Amino acid sequence: MSTTTVAGPAGDLSVVLSGEPPRDGAIVLVHPINTAAVVWERVVALLDRPSVTLDLRGHGRSTMAGPFTIEAGYLPDLVAVLDALNLSSVHLVGGSLGGPISLAAAALHPERVRSVTTLGSTLGTGVPDEAIAAMIAELEAKGTDRYFEELVPTIVGTGYREERRVLDTMRVAAGGRAESVVADILRGAFGADIRHLVDKVDTPVLAVGGSEDPTCPPAMTEEIASATGGRAVRWDGIGHLPMLEAPERVAELILEQVDG
Repeated sequence: MSTTTVAGPAGDLSVVLSGEPPRDGAIVLVHPINTAAVVWERVVALLDRPSVTLDLRGHGRSTMAGPFTIEAGYLPDLVAVLDALNLSSVHLVGGSLGGPISLAAAALHPERVRSVTTLGSTLGTGVPDEAIAAMIAELEAKGTDRYFEELVPTIVGTGYREERRVLDTMRVAAGGRAESVVADILRGAFGADIRHLVDKVDTPVLAVGGSEDPTCPPAMTEEIASATGGRAVRWDGIGHLPMLEAPERVAELILEQVDG
C-alpha cells in the first residue's frame, strides 16, 4: 500500500492506494466519522484487489478544516479524490456516515457510481439538538481521547467490546484531534439527512446493518434499502463497526456486490 496527498476543496486529503486502481470500476472505501482510513486495513488486505481509502476532512492525516457536512464538505472531498486519481466510475463502500456520503455521490454524480454498499448507515439519524449538545458537552468534559475510549465499547457488538484489535485501531483512528473539530463533526453528522436525494439513486445498493448497532439500528438499514430499491442484510451480533468486527464478512460481501 502507498499513501498520497490530494488537493481537496478545503485542504489536503490523505489517500491510501492498494495496488493500481482501474479507471473504471475501482473500489473506494469511505470511513465512518471520527475514524480514519486505517479502519479498512484488514478489509483491504482481504479484498486482494486494488482499492482506494481516504481520510475525510477532519480525520486522520487530512485537513482539519470544515465544513463537516455531506453536500458541502465530504462529497466534494470524495469527488476531488476521484478526479485526482482519474477514476471515471467506482464502487463505493461506506461505513456509518460514509454510507450517506456514498449515496449522495450516486444521486448527484450517477455516471461515476456503479454500486453502493452501506455498513451501519442511515439516511438521517433524527437525533434532536439537545442530544447532540449533550454529546458535545461530554466530549468537552472528557477530551477527545477519553471520550472515544469510553464510547467505542458501547457501539460494537457484545462479542467485540474487549477485542484489542478493535479498540487499538479505534484509538489510533479517532484520537489526537481537537475537541472543537470533533464537536463540529458531531453536529454535522447527527444533523445530516439525505432523504431529499434518495429518489435520484439509480445504482445497485446493498445496505448492511448489525443487530447490535445502537447508533444506526436495523430499521435504518431497512429504510436505506426500501428508499433506494436496494437489498438489506442484517448481521446478528454485529454492532456499528462491521469493518473492524467482521472484516472477513465485509470483504466477502463487497466482492459479491462488485462482481454482481
